[in-house]
Amino acid sequence: MKRFLLVALASVVLIACSSSDQNSSAVVCPPADAADATAITPERAEMLVGLLEADAEKCAADLGWAYRVGSRDGENFALTADYSQQRVTVTITLAVVTAIAVG
Repeated sequence: MKRFLLVALASVVLIACSSSDQNSSAVVCPPADAADATAITPERAEMLVGLLEADAEKCAADLGWAYRVGSRDGENFALTADYSQQRVTVTITLAVVTAIAVG
C-alpha cells in the first residue's frame, strides 16, 4: 500500500511539473516584416506551421495578420471565397498548425 501511494504521489508531482513547464515556455513568433502590410508571403506564413493553435493565433495577431481556421481535426469549416493577401488560413491537427495558406 505504501508503494502504491508513493507511485501515485510521484505521478501527480510529475504531471504538475510538466504542466507548469508548458505554460512557462514563451512562443517565438516570426519577426515583423514591413512587406506583410501589403502581402504575406507563403514562406513567411509557413513559419507558423508546427506551433500550437493558440500560439499561432497570437503570432498572427502580433504581426497584424488576419487569421482563420479552415480545418480542425478533419472537420472543414465554411469560409468566405474572397482572397486577402493579409490573411492566413490554418489547418489544425491535435491543437497544432499542420498546414497554412495565404488568402
